[in-house]
Amino acid sequence: TANALGYSRNTREEGSIDPNRDFPFDIEQYHESECMQTIAGRSINELWRSHLFQIGLTFHGGMEVIGYEWGAPTYLNLDAPDALAQDQIAHAYSRYSNGFPGHVPYDFGTMNDKVYYVRGGMEDWAFAGSWDPDRVVQCTPTTY
Repeated sequence: TANALGYSRNTREEGSIDPNRDFPFDIEQYHESECMQTIAGRSINELWRSHLFQIGLTFHGGMEVIGYEWGAPTYLNLDAPDALAQDQIAHAYSRYSNGFPGHVPYDFGTMNDKVYYVRGGMEDWAFAGSWDPDRVVQCTPTTY
């Protein structure tokens, strides 16, 4: 669990900040102090800096959907460079989930289409933070 503090307190926030929205991707200008404020966000950042991840999954409570990039407002109605591969992987996950007794296949699609878009989202940052430098900012947090 990335957000151990929030998990133990049964809340999505670490203190008053949602770690899922604490990343330096697609942040609006002059909001550089509003990213990398949480211990969870900084810890995930260090994992990404020291390892090469080829694929990843995040699990969230509240809905059953397999979402993939994009989930940032800048890319609303645009496909990710590897959208076809992401769609095929998500479709396979959906078919697999249908194998559980009494369960229908998970819905799947881009996070912009199936969930909602966000600024500072962990998934888009993890996906494109290293190769889309125009969307990444230098954070200047005031916490810790």
